[in-house]
Amino acid sequence: MLKNNAIGIAIGLLVMGGIWGLVHLMGESRPEPNLSAESIPGDSKGVMDLICELELDLDGQLALGIKESEPARITMAQIDFEKKSGWYQGKIAISESRSGTLQPMGTRLKIYRPAMFQRFGVMITGEEFVLDRKTGSFVQSLSLNDGRNVKLIKGTCAKVIKPPF
Repeated sequence: MLKNNAIGIAIGLLVMGGIWGLVHLMGESRPEPNLSAESIPGDSKGVMDLICELELDLDGQLALGIKESEPARITMAQIDFEKKSGWYQGKIAISESRSGTLQPMGTRLKIYRPAMFQRFGVMITGEEFVLDRKTGSFVQSLSLNDGRNVKLIKGTCAKVIKPPF
């Protein structure tokens, strides 16, 4: 009797699982949400404050021979459309006191700053970050004196929305 009940329960679960699977396969698939050209809200004027979760890019870490492991970190960034500049906080960053030049490229915002300093055993000649307003994607790259461009930091940003109080 117990064996028959167990078999019945197993068959019932299989049938229910099959029906559930068919409903989801045959049912209307939900369309992906329409992402506007600017999913990070705001127009291209004034100041846009951002909060970003960033981490080292493994390929960039290997290319520069960085052996230390860095945890992901939350940091601030800002795009100033009036001054055509931007910055973000971090150890290897385009700082607020030495912001970079803004170059809009469709839904992407590129902030670039020439540099001349040695780090990781190489001479760094430029640093930039690109923020994709459609996806929130953030990528920071370093230009090296040997002609390489190394993506070192990646992550996601969102616009800081200030409450009305």
